[in-house]
Amino acid sequence: MFKEILRSKIFRAGAALLAIGTSPLLLYILYEAVSRSTGGNPVGLGLLFFVSFWPAIILMGIGAASGLNRYNKNNSEKS
Repeated sequence: MFKEILRSKIFRAGAALLAIGTSPLLLYILYEAVSRSTGGNPVGLGLLFFVSFWPAIILMGIGAASGLNRYNKNNSEKS
């Protein structure tokens, strides 16, 4: 079942969008925590996160639904 979800191109596109859109902000937060420096204002990174997060989640949901649909279709034909 999980293989069918991962084979979905829509799911992969959503996962890639999630990784690309959220990683800069997460890396900046990690850098701030490690270096204990302050004063930076990651507004651009926050906007990138905001714009990419929900479309990525929606794409992953659609991809998971299509993968589950494909899995159920293949299992019903075998029975």
